Amino acid sequence: MLSSASPDLLKLRFHRAPTLFLGGDSRTALPEFDALAGAYARTAGPTSDRALESRRYAALCRANLGQTTVALDQFQRLLDDVAATDSHASELALDIRHSIGMLLLSAGDKTAAENVFELLYQDHLVINGPDDERTREIAEMLVRIRLPTTP
Repeated sequence: MLSSASPDLLKLRFHRAPTLFLGGDSRTALPEFDALAGAYARTAGPTSDRALESRRYAALCRANLGQTTVALDQFQRLLDDVAATDSHASELALDIRHSIGMLLLSAGDKTAAENVFELLYQDHLVINGPDDERTREIAEMLVRIRLPTTP
């Protein structure tokens, strides 16, 4: 019998939870990601890849469920932890920063979103160059954010 923290069971749960998320069932996936984040933090360390990935998915679930403020807070804490062990320009940090920008935009905070996307764009230019798909996507996002709104 497998204990709830056994490596084999954690691996199975880690594969099931993203399937739930990708299938659109954020409500069911969220507690699973929270539990996985805690389990991996205890067994592999709080900055292990699986702990960080579980936390990222938990924040995405919260965003999908309309818990924008909580999701933003969770993403920011996650970014702080990732930047402390890696950098603000690591692949995971770039993804988190993109998620933060999108959440700010969806919450109607265009100024904060623009600031996030501008810094993200500058980092993508340095890391990936101007022809990179994600760099171009962020540039297009900045253009849309900066378009004047009509009353």
